[in-house]
Amino acid sequence: MRRFLIDTDTGTDDAVALIMALRDPGVKVEAITTVAGNVDVDRATQNALISVERAETYAPPVYKGLGMPILRERIKADKSVHGADGMGDLNLPKAKLTPADGHAVDFLIRYIEDNPGELEMVTLGPVTNLALICHRSPQTLAKLKKIYMMMGTGTWFGNATPMAEGNASMDPEALDIVLRYANTEIILVGWDLCTNEYYFTGEDIAAIYAAGSHIAKFCLDINHTLMTLNERRFGVKGIDFADPVAMAVALEPDMVEQSVTAYTRVETNTGLAYGAIAIDYFHRQGRQPNATTCLKLDAQKMKDCIIRRIV
Repeated sequence: MRRFLIDTDTGTDDAVALIMALRDPGVKVEAITTVAGNVDVDRATQNALISVERAETYAPPVYKGLGMPILRERIKADKSVHGADGMGDLNLPKAKLTPADGHAVDFLIRYIEDNPGELEMVTLGPVTNLALICHRSPQTLAKLKKIYMMMGTGTWFGNATPMAEGNASMDPEALDIVLRYANTEIILVGWDLCTNEYYFTGEDIAAIYAAGSHIAKFCLDINHTLMTLNERRFGVKGIDFADPVAMAVALEPDMVEQSVTAYTRVETNTGLAYGAIAIDYFHRQGRQPNATTCLKLDAQKMKDCIIRRIV
């Protein structure tokens, strides 16, 4: 049984990713931690609790984490992506579950230290909590087996700015700290891997609805705002399922067909490239590789992985 920690800024696609992990028979989600990103940290925590309930499996503790980036002012996410409440503005009832006592960063340091080499982490938002761990307990993240991140754009353009993906652009300084100091295996799954052949088309969505699963219906219904946005920006109905794709890679790593392991940094100087991730693909700098960027997936395996866990 694999043991996961999940750090999330729970918006609509995060919710789907959480449900996927909670419904995977080969994974035990040990805890969920929250961070500001798609919504403020209080809302992210409430949305995580709702997601746990909607998975209808078991209830790992949910710890509230940091509510602002390491250095910059918090950017409020575009409401047209996940809705003002991060869950599609469906007026969902408040969760019956409540957050665990204590701060996410305190919990993570203690739990990772108590379980060295046993845990894998999946991050679905800005990595602000992890950056603070690097400062407070510099050796802790090295005791994780690996960290899967929904982060970056691979070799494609950005979705938050012309060059940067949303999670990276919300706290580039935190990502810079984690890339430099985590000292564990990091796998980056970028926004490019939920577009083009990885895009959930109108036909894909109709087929999922037709399966008749109330859990799958919930997962799609909360993403209606994203579908509306995508029709406007891509001209094609569908969902770019960013966080579920990252979770799919974490659950079934063999779907990765091409990747590059190299020295990787994020731009922290403000300007056009702020938040963009630079990969030293040809190892020109002679620096030790610190992250693996996924470049190509088996698109059908990825879609099947997501669908099996929500239908």
